[in-house]
Amino acid sequence: MKALTELFIVAFYTVFVQNLVLSSGLGISEAIRVSAKPGTFGRIAVMISGFSVVTGTLCGLIDMIPAVSGISFAMRGLIYGGVLAAVFALVAVIAKFIFGASDKFLSTLGIAALNTLVFAVPHINNHAAYSLAGSVGSGIGAGAAFVLAALLINKGSQLLKENEDIPEVFRGTPAMLFYVAMISLAFAGFSDTNIFG
Repeated sequence: MKALTELFIVAFYTVFVQNLVLSSGLGISEAIRVSAKPGTFGRIAVMISGFSVVTGTLCGLIDMIPAVSGISFAMRGLIYGGVLAAVFALVAVIAKFIFGASDKFLSTLGIAALNTLVFAVPHINNHAAYSLAGSVGSGIGAGAAFVLAALLINKGSQLLKENEDIPEVFRGTPAMLFYVAMISLAFAGFSDTNIFG
């Protein structure tokens, strides 16, 4: 019961307090791209959550090995990158040869797996010293944070398109970047991130 409680608390914290997409900018470019195609929210979010959970959990287990716990941040990054690459390769091979996945699906799978958000989750789990349940919750929360960011960006883009009061020079990308900056500042206010140094 304690592990399940920790999983939910860490997932909630990752989505609403430490939204890595909006407060840190991890995966924001992909969230903006996906927000233009609302039909892809679910698929990308499931892939990002899946890769975050599996990679975070495997890296958490690796971090429990005494020889690994004392290595440098750079070496830990190489190990985490290797784990992520191995997980992606395994999932891609299974998807292609067992389920007959299309090249478009495999391309989307690669975009989800090699996202900065997914790569950051094991580092965050290590830094926060999460248990195995916390690592799973962090991965689930990272995927849900991505969905929340994409939904907010999608809703904002619709409102910006309908707003006739925006000067012509600020329509489109400038207005969208300003909107994303404002919601990012709001989420940064909830997180413990010091944006001023």
